[in-house]
Amino acid sequence: MYKFLIFCLIVLLTEANAITVNQLVKQALEKSPYIKEKQLEVYKSKYELKQVKANRFGKLEVFSSLFRYEDDRILYPISPPLNPTNLVGARNQFILGVNYSVPIFTGFKTIENIKISSLKKDISKIDYALTKNQLIYNIKSTYTKILELQKQKEAIENYLKALKKLKEDITLAVKQGKKAEVDILKVEAKIKETESNVDKIENSISYLKYYLKSLIGNENLDLSKLEDVKKEDIRLENFDIKTLEKIKKLSILEKIQNKKVKIAKGEYFPKVYFLASAQRNIGAGEYKDLWQVGIKINYTIFDFGKRKNEYLKSKVELSKISIQKQKTILNIKSQIQKAISEIKSAESKIKALEKQLKFLKKIEEIEETKYKEGISDLYDYLYAKAQTISAESSYYTAIYEKQRAIYYLKYILEEYKHEEN
Repeated sequence: MYKFLIFCLIVLLTEANAITVNQLVKQALEKSPYIKEKQLEVYKSKYELKQVKANRFGKLEVFSSLFRYEDDRILYPISPPLNPTNLVGARNQFILGVNYSVPIFTGFKTIENIKISSLKKDISKIDYALTKNQLIYNIKSTYTKILELQKQKEAIENYLKALKKLKEDITLAVKQGKKAEVDILKVEAKIKETESNVDKIENSISYLKYYLKSLIGNENLDLSKLEDVKKEDIRLENFDIKTLEKIKKLSILEKIQNKKVKIAKGEYFPKVYFLASAQRNIGAGEYKDLWQVGIKINYTIFDFGKRKNEYLKSKVELSKISIQKQKTILNIKSQIQKAISEIKSAESKIKALEKQLKFLKKIEEIEETKYKEGISDLYDYLYAKAQTISAESSYYTAIYEKQRAIYYLKYILEEYKHEEN
């Protein structure tokens, strides 16, 4: 009883120190460079929208110039009535002034660009949600793959211990003349092969842990103890994919392209600007203040097909986005069916392997008894034991494959975008 209590205490302490997948997800949402990058994109889109909105108010510029001429130049433009005695000339002239220009009508370009920037801001938020969804799926999927490999490693290590114990028993039996010395060589070969398999799994675990750290953005993360994931279930029907962010994004891209088509049409309209300026011309101790206010109209008569081809190109882009939306919907439906198929296949495989394991363990016991009694060859026993380990490894693989398939379906349905840090 005392030993049992100590064992329970050790298990509890081990689990207390183990990190969970939810803890890793929380850290990732706080530290991951993938999340931070998309957060910056959201901020950037806000500033871009403000920048485009500012274009409506035009711009105010201060200008100045300083010139020295080869002889005296008139300080300001001549206007009637002319009086030569009043003209002021100077070789050195300094001009200081201010300009203000604002678009009055740009063929709908200004207002449509504002709407486009607003829609791009919405896309940046969608990209942030999709990145979060992708990141959490990658973490959960990698985490369960590590757990799977650890289970496989544990099973193979137990097999390795059994082989080493078998080698000791055979060595003793050889000394007693009960077994042939070649049996020792057979077991040693199997031990070497099994040790190689353990090393291979350890290398895979090491790589996946590093990849997990890179996803989270913390290279110093302690992943020496991982807590097993809780088994999850998910409904396998009645999916509403119209609300998915991927579909929303393409719908927004359609709106953006429609506005670009409108901008391309607007190039056939004249452009109207309001202009105003005031300046002071200074030279030879004199100065003159000048100002002007006006309306400027630009209209392109002929551009060798530039506007026409820009318009046609924008229409083609609109058609491409519409086709891409159809493809995405079909692809999502296909991915959903793939995930459902993998979940069902894993469930069936788990049930089959549970029965197979019971059967193989009995065969292994029988072959062990037959070998010890000298009825069968060592290879029969080793083969039976290897089959048991292989089935046990496949069993753990099926369990975690089912969990990853559930994660994958949740990822396709974008359920992880709602996770909070």
